[in-house]
Amino acid sequence: MTRPTSVGLLAALCALACANPDRVHLSEVSARAALDSRAAAQPTLEDVLAADLPESRLSSPAPEQCARPDQNGFWFLHAAAWAPAVRAARRDLAAARGDRESAGAPAPVALQVIDQDFDGDSDLVDALAAFDLIGLLGLGPSGAQKGVAQARVELARAALEQAAWRSWLEAERALTQWRAAALRMNRLAELSDRAVLDMGRVQLLTDEGRLGRSSGDAAEGASAELVRRLSLATDQVSMARARLAAVAGVDPDAVLGGAAPGTSAPAAMGPDLPGPWFDGTDHLESHPDLRRARRTFELRESEVREAASRAWPGVSIGPRLGFVDPTQVGGVLRITVPFPSSWEGRLMAAIERRDAAVEAYEDQLHLLLTAEEDALSRLEAARRRADGSSGEVVESLIDEWEAARVGFRVQRTPIERWTGALRMLTMRATWDIDDEERQELATLDLLAARGPMAAPLFMGGPR
Repeated sequence: MTRPTSVGLLAALCALACANPDRVHLSEVSARAALDSRAAAQPTLEDVLAADLPESRLSSPAPEQCARPDQNGFWFLHAAAWAPAVRAARRDLAAARGDRESAGAPAPVALQVIDQDFDGDSDLVDALAAFDLIGLLGLGPSGAQKGVAQARVELARAALEQAAWRSWLEAERALTQWRAAALRMNRLAELSDRAVLDMGRVQLLTDEGRLGRSSGDAAEGASAELVRRLSLATDQVSMARARLAAVAGVDPDAVLGGAAPGTSAPAAMGPDLPGPWFDGTDHLESHPDLRRARRTFELRESEVREAASRAWPGVSIGPRLGFVDPTQVGGVLRITVPFPSSWEGRLMAAIERRDAAVEAYEDQLHLLLTAEEDALSRLEAARRRADGSSGEVVESLIDEWEAARVGFRVQRTPIERWTGALRMLTMRATWDIDDEERQELATLDLLAARGPMAAPLFMGGPR
């Protein structure tokens, strides 16, 4: 075999091994175009989750539950399509599937050409090829690597399910907080408008010397406290709307006509508590947080198997061609035995990570059980407050301040009573709204602890 022939063979092998993927460049123009297209899109369940999570309850909402913004399914679909955590998890799942395609491949084919004399004569040339027998049979490290790759795909799928679940809950919390903040803002704005009218009279009486400067300053301070509460409520509206936009990927003002949602999220889910507590098997298999913890354990267990497989010897076989006269044909057998130090430490580390995954699963279960108990306690307390006297307290304080306003206008009530009534009202003006918001958020926290099996939106899905 001549030297030009050898060079040509090596060049051909190098060309076959080359990969040249297209380059991607970031630009603000393309980023804005992508954002605009997402905001205008109407995702479907098949597009966002059903294909990747066929056995999950999160792929179960009926289309009629997802058509309008006053339905929970509408926000679930948008969160499942455009929430940053969900899109990142979907990319991770696609990447894990790509890694699985190459996992467990046999070791590279070893081609060796020995030219015992560089005079160009092919009579003293040997050609050898060696193939990874263990890898070709899918045994040892090759089989273990395939198991690890498959476990990573399942973990990525569980992470996608968890991201969709948590993003939907975050969207519902943002809706709840937006609605409550808007109610607070409207009530405080109405009270502030009335206080502004009275403050005109206070200023006039102070300028005419018919009202002491200190009394006027106290009244102005009480009015300023109300204005500050109104400003904070306005901030809360803006922050809740921004959180919803970030999670759902839509402009809430455009979808809801610029107004806060008229129905609370838990009320849209149903009038009762969100389902009973299910038995352990159903709950463990359906809750996204526990499912991810279980898949993490399975990955760590497969990594233990993979680390142990490194102790296998390597076996390569192949042909040998000797270019002499006549040509000789033979075989090659190559056995490699790893040093124990090359795999013992890896196995020890993999066992520790697996044991940590067991503890993490236990901790996650304990966390959910504790979260359920806490949510139930807060929900019961919030319901008692909401059904109790908080609304009556607010109404009585408003009536008391209105009486002080009337008396002040006809000069039968001193300004101090007006000031005191306004300050008392300012501190308690939104008690009933606050209690209702806490009740709704506690309901969502209870849903988060119990999982999709407790949410009417997913109750019809597969187990």
